[in-house]
Amino acid sequence: MPHAAHSNVTYTIDRGVAHVEIDRAEKLNSLTREVFEDLVEVGLALRESTEVRAVVLSGRGRAFSAGLDFTEMSRLAEEGTATTSAEAGAGSESSTEGAVDVGERLGSARALAQKAVHVWSLIEVPVIAGLRGPALGGGMQIALGTDIRIAGPDVQLSLMEIKWGIIPDMCGTQLLPRLVGPGTAKKLIATGEAIGAEEALRIGLVEELAEEPVERALELAADIAGKSRSALVWAKKLVDLSYEADLATGLDAEQEALASLIGTDEQREVVTERLARMAKRSKG
Repeated sequence: MPHAAHSNVTYTIDRGVAHVEIDRAEKLNSLTREVFEDLVEVGLALRESTEVRAVVLSGRGRAFSAGLDFTEMSRLAEEGTATTSAEAGAGSESSTEGAVDVGERLGSARALAQKAVHVWSLIEVPVIAGLRGPALGGGMQIALGTDIRIAGPDVQLSLMEIKWGIIPDMCGTQLLPRLVGPGTAKKLIATGEAIGAEEALRIGLVEELAEEPVERALELAADIAGKSRSALVWAKKLVDLSYEADLATGLDAEQEALASLIGTDEQREVVTERLARMAKRSKG
């Protein structure tokens, strides 16, 4: 079970499942520049791993993340800048070895905090968030960057930036409408209201409820990791493409995917194993 640790984020890989945890439980996993940097670095490392077939993202302790650390919010109020901006800290030394270059784009994202959200969409395989307790502000926006969200009964979800006189600037204004529609997204952003698990499921903000959301996320990830990695990669890519391309482009991409998958050694192995299981069940 490979294990890697940064000062604020840890991850393990076990049988194709990577489990990433924000590791500031004593601070309810609140977000600082260093947390953003660690999330990006871990995400990029997993992006390069051909061993990983599914990823689970969670927070240590009783919270997913309570949002931006108060020290960062104070800096925003006093200096008019924060670690979420594209320029913050650019050119300065960082305590994190191999720190992220804030000025360079990562996919569509330029600002550091946006990168900490967007990096999960750049990982080829499905990323599942296990949400318990507070997932507020930046914490909720990180969850929006994953592919599947599983919420516990105690979850609290809010884009609360409006209460601080700002807007969600970690991809939230772009990702939330894709899940809940523009009207509901505007309502949640404009009010900053917190919603619980049942309401989040009703509006499509989360895909599943579970008493133990992290354990359920790991269970789902293990099931996914048993599938063909090449098919998983194409499945995620095609669904993401549906937000950006016209129908004809998407349909052509489906056929390209099918042609690249059929007849490969990996696909033949999957078919052989599937037929063997079916034959065993029919005999039993």
